[in-house]
Parts: sequence; structure tokens; C-alpha cells
Amino acid sequence: MVDSVIPPRQRHAPRRRHRAAAAALCVVVLLAGGVAAALPARAAAAPSLHELQKEAKRTRAEMESLQADLQSVGAALVEAQGKLDEVNQELQLARRQLARAENDLELQREILAERAASLYKTGGFDWLDILSSIKSLADIETFRSLQQAIADQDRRSEDEAQRLAREARRLERRVETDRQAALAAEQRVQEQKTELDQKLAERSAILQDVTRRIKKILASGGLGAALAMAKNGQFTQITWARALLVALRFPVTADNVAAITAWEMAEGGHWYNTAYYNPLNTTQSMPGATVFNSVGVKAYTSWKQGLQATIITLKNGYYGGILDALRRGNDAEAVARAVGASPWGTGNFSHLL
Repeated sequence: MVDSVIPPRQRHAPRRRHRAAAAALCVVVLLAGGVAAALPARAAAAPSLHELQKEAKRTRAEMESLQADLQSVGAALVEAQGKLDEVNQELQLARRQLARAENDLELQREILAERAASLYKTGGFDWLDILSSIKSLADIETFRSLQQAIADQDRRSEDEAQRLAREARRLERRVETDRQAALAAEQRVQEQKTELDQKLAERSAILQDVTRRIKKILASGGLGAALAMAKNGQFTQITWARALLVALRFPVTADNVAAITAWEMAEGGHWYNTAYYNPLNTTQSMPGATVFNSVGVKAYTSWKQGLQATIITLKNGYYGGILDALRRGNDAEAVARAVGASPWGTGNFSHLL
């Protein structure tokens, strides 16, 4: 009996030959490991249509939230600008009041100086006029009292003018503080608005890119685009209907989707039986497919194979009426009637529409 594992000529080879072979094997393994390490990592798989649609939906939701925030910030900005305008007007008024108060104070000081000159330096009267007007000591006392009263009144007027000037300066400082606060508030809100505008622009750019990629996938059509529509590798009745239309490069209209979904329900494939990946119960033979029932309906090995089998069947020359109705895409009942008139075996399923 010949050993099928180690040939006779190798069974008695010198031990050094085994060592040489082992060394050579190590070299090969090391070289293979080095080459494998040098190879770049496999590029990440391109996102599926479903993933892109999810990203588009998420981006739209973010944009709606940003729009709402931007609207609130816009209202706050208008309010802050209104407050700043109001405070600016108050500041202008306060500065005018201060200018008037300072002018009044200066005028009061001029009047006081003139009266002092008039009282103590006789002004336009000479001493003979004053002496001739005095009749008694009481007149002298009266004249002194008048001088004191005028001086007191002037002093009170100057004090009041100074008080008004101080109040005006305090008002100006307070309003200026308010203006700085309002200006800072407006700047903060403006910065928030700028940040939101930037985020919104970024999301808009992302959405435009995702939308472009979605359109590219859908426009390309074919089986690859159809399979990219799977959610986590799986289809529902509606998404499979859309995928079949994309694979056929037919319009994905509401009528077409409704017609194919109703057709799936009438046939009862995949979701209703064990004819896996075969929603329309086609009998097309495919590698690895198994027979589901006595009429030859197949259970396929994958969604890809099931779509391929369905497309092959639809294009085998017997179902031109169905293809024509789907190609038009504007009448679900026309699709149902075309299926009923074909040898597919489903019958007219218009009652399901």
C-alpha cells in the first residue's frame, strides 16, 4: 500500500534535507507575511443606497433643527439690535442733557460773577448814588440784607446747576455702561448666528453631496444599484419592488411600486413561504437554487440571485406586456392586467390595488 501522505522517495530522505526544507518553508512564510503586511488595507465598502438615504434624512433633520435655532437667534439678534438702538438714543439724550447742564452751570457762574461785581464793586453806581439813597442805619442794614440774599440765591443757583451737571454726567456714564452691555449682547448673538450659518452651510454641502451620490446610484440602475437599496442586507416588499424597477431601469413610480407590491402579495413568495429570495415565485434555475414545490418554484441563495432570476424570467420573451406596462409606469392596474394575461400564472390581481 502506498502512503498517500508521504511519497516513498521522501520517506527515507536524509534528515538534513528535512531541515533544509523546513528552513525554506520558513523563508517562504516570512516572505509571504512581509508581502501581506505591505499590501494596503482593503478600501472600505462604498455606502449603500439605504445608508446614503439615512444620511440624507439625518442631515435634513439636523438642518431643520439648525433652521429653528437660527430663527430663534435671528429673533434674539433683532431684539438685541433694538435694545442697542434704544440705548444709543438714551445716550444721545443724556449727552444733550449734560451739555445743557454744563452750559447752564457756566452761565450761572457768569451771572454770579457779574452780580458779585455789581454788589461789591458797585457796578454802574458810584458811591455818591449809594450814599444819597441811604436815609438811616436801617437802610444800611437793608442794603446789606439785600446783598446777602442775592449772594445766597446765586449760590443756590450755582449749587443746583452743579447738581444737574453731576446728575447728567452720572446719567451719561450709566447709559454708556448700558450701551456697552447691549453692544456685547448683540455681538454674542451675532457670533451665534454666524456659527449657525456656518453649520447650516456645512450640512447643506453634505446634503448636496449625498443627494448627488443617491442620484448617481439610481441613475446608473442595474443590479448593483438595486442591491444597494437593501437595508442591512434585507428587503421589505416595498423596497424589493423598488429594487426590481431599478434593476430593470424602469421608472420608480407610485403606480409601479404599488403594482409590484400587490403582485408579491398575490404570489406569496419569500415572506409568505420558504421560496427564499423569490417574492414572485419564479421557476428560473440558478446555481445552488433548490426546488420549492411541485411546479418548480425555486428557493434562491441570495437576494442578488433572486433578482437575477426574476429579471431573466421577465426578459425571456413571454412577458413583453408586463415590461411595457412597467416601462410606462403610470397605471398599476395595467400591470395587473398584463400579469393576468401572461403565462406567469398569478392571474389579474387588480383587486389588491
